[in-house]
Amino acid sequence: MSTNAKQLELKDILEISSSGKLGDKDMVILDVRRPDEFGSGHVKNAKNVPVQELGQALQLTPSEFEAKYGFKLPANDSQTGVAVHCMRGTRAQMAASLLAEADYKDNLYVYLPGWTELASAADAQIETL
Repeated sequence: MSTNAKQLELKDILEISSSGKLGDKDMVILDVRRPDEFGSGHVKNAKNVPVQELGQALQLTPSEFEAKYGFKLPANDSQTGVAVHCMRGTRAQMAASLLAEADYKDNLYVYLPGWTELASAADAQIETL
């Protein structure tokens, strides 16, 4: 991966899901799978922006982004971290690259095992739409 995204492990993504934090750092989980995949099951507190839309989504103003996706994406210089994941890692890598191109640096995290590992974790809090 050609980004400086910090790699997350299962325990990290579960901590973020349950508390909205990684240690003392506020975090947002960005699930970049398709809406139908997200709707059939996602980790608690995850937000969905399909990777196919992410490039254009990053061009929106903060208010346009919130109106379209229903949450505030932390700014690229924010203290709040952005943790991206997908099904198995490919789309998360693409999303991390798009975010890195948009100057997300110190607040960019990626969870590559993705939904495949999360869905089978005994202590994962799974939600559906």
